[in-house]
Amino acid sequence: MCDTVRQGREHRQSMPGSWSGQIDSTPARHGRRGSQKAGPTLSTSRSTTYRPVNQARLHEGVVQQIAQQIVSGALQPGTALPTEPELARQFGVSRTVIREAVRVLASKGLITVRHGSGMWIQPPDFWDHLDPLILFERVRSGQAVDWLDEVLELRKVLELAAAELAALRRTPADLEAMEAELRAMREVVHDTSTFAQHDVAFHEAIMAAARNRLLREARRPLSQVLFSGWRLTGRTPERVRRSLEGHEAIYVAIAQGDPAQAREAMRCHLEQFEKDICEDLLPQEVAIRERASG
Repeated sequence: MCDTVRQGREHRQSMPGSWSGQIDSTPARHGRRGSQKAGPTLSTSRSTTYRPVNQARLHEGVVQQIAQQIVSGALQPGTALPTEPELARQFGVSRTVIREAVRVLASKGLITVRHGSGMWIQPPDFWDHLDPLILFERVRSGQAVDWLDEVLELRKVLELAAAELAALRRTPADLEAMEAELRAMREVVHDTSTFAQHDVAFHEAIMAAARNRLLREARRPLSQVLFSGWRLTGRTPERVRRSLEGHEAIYVAIAQGDPAQAREAMRCHLEQFEKDICEDLLPQEVAIRERASG
């Protein structure tokens, strides 16, 4: 899916730093979920550092940093997190914020909480793999190359079907919504962040026009991770131009009521996106694949 690589690839934008810690010993063995009785703990020595989170929606910052460490493998299954008071001290937030972050992490299957025993990192088998944060961190970690292929493959299945259905079911109001997003994209081609927002909105308008709620819900978890991935890629003027042209071709086919052409226009657009994101997020893997195919 990511078989070609373009010369002059833009470097991947760096992401904010994260906290790190020393891990004592080796992870405990796992049986059933939440059955850990003993295992290593995250060292709370001075060598452990946490990055203070912003004041707005504090628990989200805590969740993001811990999730990044878990998904990347820096914190292994069977590892015990520090206590609530220690986490609160190191993150510079209240224990209430930590409790909310722990609740969210547990809901994603990343950790399990056993009263009197502590908080433990869960194996990947227990993770919610369609959770946007987990999806994004898996892609960003670069350790699950096939996972990105699977995400892009699933997106293609859903988006191609949506384009076909939208061409058959769109209303004047649907076309107006798509056209509004196209106009907005034309006006902000030099503002890539705003362009990305209208890009996502355009695809949401197509999903709405498809009139299939299950299709729309199936795509929803992918939307955030792909939007984040889009922002991580080098948004050169040429890439933005191609993206805009792709959206316009999709709109024309849907407006003309041609499902086959809508599907083809969407396929071409998605394959260009796949090429760009693979070049930037998985440059070494793309180079390997290119040499193997050559």
